[in-house]
Amino acid sequence: MKCSKREIVSSLKLPLYIVSAAPVIYSWLRSYLSRPFVFALSMIFVLSSQFIMNFEMDRLDLGYRMRGMNCGSLLPVGPCIFKCEEIKKVRKISIAFLVIMAITASLVLVITRILLLLVFGLLAVAFMIAYLYHPLRLYRRGIGEISTFFDFGPLLVLGTYYAFTGQFGYSIITASIGFGLIASAIRYAHHIIEESENSMRRRLYIPIFFVLIVASSLIVGPQFSALHIILILISIITGIMPLITGDSQIVTFSAMIYLTIFTAIA
Repeated sequence: MKCSKREIVSSLKLPLYIVSAAPVIYSWLRSYLSRPFVFALSMIFVLSSQFIMNFEMDRLDLGYRMRGMNCGSLLPVGPCIFKCEEIKKVRKISIAFLVIMAITASLVLVITRILLLLVFGLLAVAFMIAYLYHPLRLYRRGIGEISTFFDFGPLLVLGTYYAFTGQFGYSIITASIGFGLIASAIRYAHHIIEESENSMRRRLYIPIFFVLIVASSLIVGPQFSALHIILILISIITGIMPLITGDSQIVTFSAMIYLTIFTAIA
């Protein structure tokens, strides 16, 4: 079966890449744009990692015969986009590209002696494997947000910031936790459509999403400055979006908008 152009574009899930890009951009801005080559390398690696993760999740969902209820939309959920051959070819190419990038990044980090970033990168890959595959397969156990928190929060922010500056700081640590909480909330909202009406994850969706989003704003500083108060107010509005609309795509988009604002203010 041949893919339509809409299916190909839809399969990329382009808006979701902000979850990978925002933490790296944040760390680079906080480092005053130091080491642009390492920044470019980091961006390519995290974006390609999310690229293959998106495809692998859809492929695995297809194996479990999970129903994609909005596969023709900009933010599809489910395996139906894997029914055409072009997407399968793109997946194979993306895996090869990711392997090449991983080897290249490892060599560069060894040569430049940024070994701690290599350790963070290996840990992130370990969490990604635990998220997707046996024996842990976290995303099928209802706890995929754990892997998401570390991969797109502390590991990504602290690893890249250290690569840019060679140090850590309290504000970077708290911001990394904030990024992880937001990424977990986005992951929760994006996949809630796959949950049955009576599942525990569905019943806890509204309070957990609210707590994750609002907690991200409370943990960063400067505490209770004008910008911080604005961030808290925006987080509260974002956190109650599941109460305002039952459309998980709208909730996911609102969380990504909040992530952009968080990146600018934190």
